[in-house]
Amino acid sequence: MESTDIGRNPAPIPAAPAATPQFPPRARGGPRVVLVDEPFTLNELQALRLRGSLREVLPGAYIAAVHPENPVTRAQVAAAVAGEQLLPGRALCKGTAAWVYGCAPMPRELDIVVPRYHRPCAPTARMLLRLSEGVLDEEQICTVGGVAVTSPLRTAMDIAFNSEWRESLPVLAAIDASPRLRCGYRQMLDSINEQVRRPGRRRALGAVTRLMEAPLPAAA
Repeated sequence: MESTDIGRNPAPIPAAPAATPQFPPRARGGPRVVLVDEPFTLNELQALRLRGSLREVLPGAYIAAVHPENPVTRAQVAAAVAGEQLLPGRALCKGTAAWVYGCAPMPRELDIVVPRYHRPCAPTARMLLRLSEGVLDEEQICTVGGVAVTSPLRTAMDIAFNSEWRESLPVLAAIDASPRLRCGYRQMLDSINEQVRRPGRRRALGAVTRLMEAPLPAAA
C-alpha cells in the first residue's frame, strides 16, 4: 500500500476517464441492454447516447450503438425488458410485434399474449407490460432472434380488430408494403372473413377495405 506524507504538495490527480457502460449479462443471446438506474442514471445514458456510444431502442433501454437496427435486435431488446414475463408459450404481440417487424413506431408499452388467465403484472421501474389472453397456434408464432413474436398475419389481425383506424391504418399499410413479411391486404381480408364472430370484425373489415380501395403510404 502506498503511503501519503501529510504536508507535502500532493501530486496532481489525473482526470477520471469518461464513464463507459458496464453492460449487464446478455438477454437470450442478444445485445447487452442497459436500463435506467441499472447502474446509470437517465442523464448519464443520454450523455452516452449523444456521444454516439449508446442507442435507445425502447424507452429507457439502451444498447451499444454498433448493433444494427433490425427486427432481431428489436425483438431481443424487448425480451430483455420484459424479463421473466416473456415465458415459454407467450409471445410479443400487437403494436410491439409490428414494431419488431419495422411497421410501427417505438412502443411506449410492451404487449405480450398469454395462452390462459394471468394476474396483472406488478408495478416495475421498466416499461409498462400489457398481458392479454389469446389462443396461440404454432403457425401464428414466429421466432425472431430467439424471441417468440406473433406472425405478421396474426399481428395484422390483432391490430385491425382491436385498434382505431387512426392507429391501425398506417401499420396495416406498412405490413402490406413489406415484401419480406408476405402479408398483403388479400390475406388480411381472407382472415377477417374467416372470423365471423370475433368482436371488432366490422372495424377490421372496414380498415382493410378502405386500404384496398385507397392505399395509404406505409408507416415510416
